[in-house]
Amino acid sequence: METEIGPAELALPEDEQLSITAPVHVQGRLTKVMEQVYFHGSIGGTVVTPCSRCLEVVNDEFDVEVRRVFLPLGSNRIPSDADEGGVTDDLDVYSHDGLRINLYSLVRDQVVMAFPVQTLCREDCAGLCQACGANLNEQPCTCQIESGDPRFAVLKHLKSSEST
Repeated sequence: METEIGPAELALPEDEQLSITAPVHVQGRLTKVMEQVYFHGSIGGTVVTPCSRCLEVVNDEFDVEVRRVFLPLGSNRIPSDADEGGVTDDLDVYSHDGLRINLYSLVRDQVVMAFPVQTLCREDCAGLCQACGANLNEQPCTCQIESGDPRFAVLKHLKSSEST
């Protein structure tokens, strides 16, 4: 089985910083064992997000391998080790209605987990100037940034006024 699911169909949480602009590619195999349906495949796409340092737009690609089991609605049975050859550590359980399997929730979960915590446009990203906000990757900044902790600035004035 191979399909693509559009961003609108996924109903992702609205976020101004993270988005999916192209369809998510789903490829895999469905195997039915009694009333259980197993999905083993991959889900891939591109997450559009700003760089954490310089705010440039980054297209971050993801491709994850997925193994999930779909149980009939109302079933509380979790698969035993024998059902999947002893591998249940990485299985999450979803439900099906007996006729159809809705992959949208599975794909949505995988896409949300693919959103990066911190994205960098490149490893050596210099970020933005703290004073003027210039992108330091494009040009060096000529701002004079005072060194030291600004909370101690009052002490500098006290010392200089006593010496005169």
